[in-house]
This record gives sequence, structure tokens and C-alpha cells, in this order.
Amino acid sequence: MYKTALIALPFSALLLTSACAQEQASREETEQIVRDYLLENPEIVEEALIALQAKRDAEQAENSRIAIAEFSDALLHLESDYSIGPDDAPVTVVEFFDYRCGPCRASMQTVNALPERYDGNVRVVFKEFPILSPESRKAAVAALAAGRQGKYVEMHQALMRSPSEFTDDDLSNVAESVGVDLDQWREDIEDDTLREQINATYALADTVGANATPTFIIGSEIFSGLDLARLDGLIKDGIAEAG
Repeated sequence: MYKTALIALPFSALLLTSACAQEQASREETEQIVRDYLLENPEIVEEALIALQAKRDAEQAENSRIAIAEFSDALLHLESDYSIGPDDAPVTVVEFFDYRCGPCRASMQTVNALPERYDGNVRVVFKEFPILSPESRKAAVAALAAGRQGKYVEMHQALMRSPSEFTDDDLSNVAESVGVDLDQWREDIEDDTLREQINATYALADTVGANATPTFIIGSEIFSGLDLARLDGLIKDGIAEAG
């Protein structure tokens, strides 16, 4: 029996090797068929990529909605944030922006006019989100420092309109133009608390999925870019839902 088993082993190995070779050949043939088919029909790859991106976008949107609900207080009610419009407005628009962002500048007048345009039914919360350059960050700190003197909105609008490069002298000139006490303002811009506030905004933006400027949040919806029609549509929907 022992000799029989020894004799059987080479045959078993041969059969196994043959089966593996056939499986490998079959796999290679299948891969070649698939490859040839895709080369002949490349639009299938494009369709698959589009479907994959759509799936990822939907997943990201859902994750953002969950995060927006979880961090609604940080988005809507931080005492360190500045806003325009009634505190009890039924719709709040949160804007993450950068002073060197072209679309942010282009939409500034529209965004600032929202409370009046919608008869006090809209409040706008400004989130300093300087992601484009070090100068953007300096401008954000300058605006927050002006806010300590009750001049945030004026400074915000002036910076959005300013063609300057946001050098120290440029920022001082803008601050002076809106009527801040320059000595106090220069002292305040050295306060690291303002930088910590901006860092906290970076973290919040990452959490809710804001990765560009401008990014708007209205209710549970978030979108980026200069899509004023969508902005108006979401505001109207929010007012209608509030009754």
C-alpha cells in the first residue's frame, strides 16, 4: 500500500499541474476577451467612471448632511462668528469664503443683500476660510480684528472690493478707510485667538465637506461655486418650509 501511494503521488501532482495550467489559460483568455471588448467599446469605461463618481458624490453628500446636522451649533451659533440679518430668521445661509477668491468677490453684493431681499427671512453667517494664500489668511485676521470694534461687515465688504495684494500697508489702509482705531486694530491682529478661530474653521470645513470657496450651507444642503440660482432656490424652499 505504501508503494502504491508513492506511485500515485506523481500522477496527482501532474493532474493538479494540468488543472492549474488550464485555469491560468482560461483566465488569460477571459482577460483578453474583456480587454478586446473594452477597446472596441471604450464608452463603457467612461460610463462606469461616471457611475462611480456619481456614487462617490452621493456618499459624500450624505456624509455632509450627517455632519451638518451633528455640528449645526458650530455652523450657526458660534459667538465668535459674524452675521447679518435677524438672529431669528427662518433661513440661515453659511458661507465659507476667501478674500482672494474671484467667485466670492463676485457674489459678495448678492450675499450681503440677502436679508433685505428676503424681507428679514434670511440670516448670513460668515466663515473666514482663507485657503488660497498666506495673504488670504492675513486678510481674514484683519477682518476679525476689525470685528472687535464693531466693524466686521464694513471691513469684510471693503476687503472683498479691494484690488490690493493684502500687504500690511494695504490692510492698514483698508482698516483706516472703514473707520477702525488703527492702534487697537494693530494690537488685535497680533492676538493668536483670531488665528485659532480660523484654524477651528478649517477643521469644521473638513468635517462637513467644505473644500472650496465659496461654499454655501443652507439647511442640510451644501454646495460650492457661484451658483446663485441654486442659492436662491434653496432659500425659497427653506422659507416655504418654515411656513
